[in-house]
Amino acid sequence: MSSISGQIAILNEITLQFARISQIILLILGFFGLTLNTIIFTRKSFKTNSCTLYFLGSTLANYFVIYFVLTSRLLSDGYQIDPGTYSIIYCKIRFYTYYTTKSLASWCIVLACVDRFLSSSRNIHYRQFCRVKIARYVICITSLICALFYVHVLVYFNIQTNRTCDAPPGFYGIFSDVFYLIGYSIIPPLLMCIFGVWTVCNRHNTRHRQIVPDITYRRLLKKDQQAMIMLLTQCILIALTTIPHAIQKLYVTLTLTTLKSPYQQAQDSLFSQVVRSISFVNHSCTFYILTLFGRTFRKELIKLFRAMTQFCSKRTNIQNAHSITAMTEQRNIHIVLKGKKN
Repeated sequence: MSSISGQIAILNEITLQFARISQIILLILGFFGLTLNTIIFTRKSFKTNSCTLYFLGSTLANYFVIYFVLTSRLLSDGYQIDPGTYSIIYCKIRFYTYYTTKSLASWCIVLACVDRFLSSSRNIHYRQFCRVKIARYVICITSLICALFYVHVLVYFNIQTNRTCDAPPGFYGIFSDVFYLIGYSIIPPLLMCIFGVWTVCNRHNTRHRQIVPDITYRRLLKKDQQAMIMLLTQCILIALTTIPHAIQKLYVTLTLTTLKSPYQQAQDSLFSQVVRSISFVNHSCTFYILTLFGRTFRKELIKLFRAMTQFCSKRTNIQNAHSITAMTEQRNIHIVLKGKKN
């Protein structure tokens, strides 16, 4: 009995330390990554690209995921500081933000996939939808839809009898898990794959039709290919980080009424913590994935660092010049005063 109790204590300690270490790392990576993402996606070379605007929309949604959702999760999982256990308003807002922003971030990438598919179409009417102005409207409408889709969280989520902020057990609890599972973990990655493959096929057909492409066409095609690489990389990342979370949600739903031993509960808690942390990887590490696999993104990052280096160097030179000028003036004044004394 004491041996099992010791194993349970070890599992609980591993769960606690994993929550602290993993989520602090994700928070730091997200802080730097999202900041650089915003700077790069708002640069002049990307402003006319509608696909980039969807990436920017996803980045803005991820700010809420990292700064509010992940931070609150770190406090509750790692340090047992959870205002949601006694504040109903905080409980509802926290989970409403959790569901809404995570879904919006993924759906913006789906929209980017649709945008690349439309831009690769032979139909000129489809390609006309790939404009920055239309992308702004679509992002606003998608944000509104995501906000409305999870209004039920504000209504039904509450502080339960075990002093946890969660959905009530029964039909709504199952509905909430399945709704989140389908709307966040299954449909977005599936649509990304479908439109991604569709786009690749369109590009392949375009290359065969365009026997001798002109310089302008080649340049545009190269930019589109780089955007597609960034997009497919993001799709793979979302799929790899949401599928474990989907499995965990499904497992919890199917074993909701199953009696479990304390050791099984400790195992489930550890598994839940691991996949929950993994689900935040997509939201905090986008910048680093795009830097590795997106050539255009990497070039803009290098340009940004060069501009920052030149600015710092120029500012240093100006300060040095002012210092030299001030020293020269002081020396001249000293010489003049010394001459007067003589």
